[in-house]
Amino acid sequence: MAEISAKQVQALRGKTDLPMMDCKQALVEAGGDEQKALELLRKRFADKMSTRAEKETANGRIGVFADDKGVALAELRCETDFVANNELFRQLANEIAQHCARTGILDVEQLKASALPSGRKVNDLILDAFGKFKENMGLHRLKRLEGPGACYVHHNGKIGTAIICDAPPGEAGRHVCMHIASTQVILGVVREEADPAMVADARERAMSEITNKPDQIKEKIVRGKLEKWYADRILTEQPFVMDDKKTVGAYAKENGFSIKAYLKYEVGGVK
Repeated sequence: MAEISAKQVQALRGKTDLPMMDCKQALVEAGGDEQKALELLRKRFADKMSTRAEKETANGRIGVFADDKGVALAELRCETDFVANNELFRQLANEIAQHCARTGILDVEQLKASALPSGRKVNDLILDAFGKFKENMGLHRLKRLEGPGACYVHHNGKIGTAIICDAPPGEAGRHVCMHIASTQVILGVVREEADPAMVADARERAMSEITNKPDQIKEKIVRGKLEKWYADRILTEQPFVMDDKKTVGAYAKENGFSIKAYLKYEVGGVK
């Protein structure tokens, strides 16, 4: 049996963040070969993870990333809020989002099988996290947009947003992302993106609410109602949450950019 030093065990633990005894046992089985020990640990935790596959991953967090080339969101699921709020889990979710942004891979299984700049695969990181937390976890969905942008994740990690713009938006872009996170209904960045059927329905309902008025007056009132309908639902026309005396579009313009597209994920949402 190979003699395993405390230094070897500590080095392996530093790479996996797994319990000391798990690391020592893997090193013993691998004859002191660290790479083989890593492979043993990942296989062991993959096997254990499969036994927990029936456990519902109803919690999790949204990983976010943005730079001058693109933005990405990643939903990483787990079993409990305790794990979802752990700093290591947060870092993992954000690292996956960054990898998605930089590779352009949107298929979950392909991204899990892809290698990070460190040479490690994304799935290795997920298995390492399982080894630490002993909870079923999985990558649920990914989304990416190209262009200079900004991102934001709510303090509980359950809502993540991102925007891309025609110029780097800086901190003001993050403020717009905060607005998106706090807003329940957004039908598009500009009114041309709203579903025509929804617009037609809103117009019909507005017309039905007006009685005993000449047609030209009815049309004027309907136009006014539709303007209010758009202002409630179109991102650039909504009152900015941090200063409702201006619209989101006006806030962006005064900070030197315009919004081209946005993303919003909530934990538990559909793919």
